[in-house]
Amino acid sequence: MSHFLTVAEVADHLRIRPRKVYALVAAGEIPHRRAGARLIFESQEIDAWLRGQGKPLDRAVTRPPALIAGSHDPLLEWAVRASGASLAMMTRGSRDGLAQMVAGHACAAALHFPAPAGEDGNAAAVSRAGAERHWALIGWARRTQGLVVAPGNPLAIGALTDLARSPALRIGRRQPGAGSRELFDQLTSEAGLAETLPKDSFVDGLTSEDEVGLAVREGRIDCGLAIESAARRHGLAFVPLIEEQLDLLVDRASYFDAPLQALFEFSASATFRDRAGALPGYSVAELGVVRWNSGAN
Repeated sequence: MSHFLTVAEVADHLRIRPRKVYALVAAGEIPHRRAGARLIFESQEIDAWLRGQGKPLDRAVTRPPALIAGSHDPLLEWAVRASGASLAMMTRGSRDGLAQMVAGHACAAALHFPAPAGEDGNAAAVSRAGAERHWALIGWARRTQGLVVAPGNPLAIGALTDLARSPALRIGRRQPGAGSRELFDQLTSEAGLAETLPKDSFVDGLTSEDEVGLAVREGRIDCGLAIESAARRHGLAFVPLIEEQLDLLVDRASYFDAPLQALFEFSASATFRDRAGALPGYSVAELGVVRWNSGAN
């Protein structure tokens, strides 16, 4: 008589690790069923599959490419290179990263969406876009966001409201769809500055955290919202405003593939922790924590 097995029971039966069972499922190579988000296996089907007598699976599973989309993060960019993970990066902002995941064009995306106090912006955004998808939101880092200003802070900018003091102030902004741009828009709106700041104050289209710092250093702008490490990297002053959460949204099947496994295994190393500890404004205390799971919401 047939009965149903769990992932752990199938792994024990096949004498392989549970991770390999997930990989076989993702590749469409082992017969399985789903009860909601839970994987189950019929014992007779598994035995027939082992003997080479199982029915062919209905379809092959299309896998997204080994690409991380979404927000620019210096620590993530370095970790991808240093880990040797075979991952490409396309950092065009959190909104674009979420869109790439919806389209199946990326296996992961770095996200940092702002939200009103007491809410989780990242979880809210992905739950709206992917409640029926096989995604998980995994903690990467907490980062300090604030205003990057010239060395010594010659304009004495100490708070967001100081941006309204001078109509001649040049304020750099990230491109639309970037998490930092959405955060800037939210903070200025909450401070009552959205209609106060002159439109010609803004220098738009800065495409990364480092580009904001570089624009301040080169004198193209007087300030811009970015993470603390971008300011310190360019020898600039920094006015902290808020701590934010940066998460990695991952395709659950791709998580068990070699590229993402290499990245996450490297992130548990002493080399990675030392690097993260040397970056100002970073905390990786909750790296790897599953903060949202499409099968559990």
